[in-house]
Amino acid sequence: MMSRLAELARILRNVFVAEKKPALLMELACSRVVASYRSALSPGDMERHLRLLAELAPEWLTIHPIRKDVYLKLNKMVDLSVIVEKVDRQTKEEEKL
Repeated sequence: MMSRLAELARILRNVFVAEKKPALLMELACSRVVASYRSALSPGDMERHLRLLAELAPEWLTIHPIRKDVYLKLNKMVDLSVIVEKVDRQTKEEEKL
């Protein structure tokens, strides 16, 4: 799961740029990322990946439950390369354990 996060972060940022919105519904974001990802993942699996990504990089991706919907909000001011490095570092630490 951790090994996919760097690529998913890049795809998710592209989805936000293409949509031109500050926040997206979790379901919409999951379906767009699933469509762009190279291997088959279910939307439920993608949601778990995105929640993990938000947990690892809370300064970049936040989850906002509003009424019955869940929204993802991306901080576009944070450099994507910093997030990818952080995720890669975390992945390497997990592999050592």
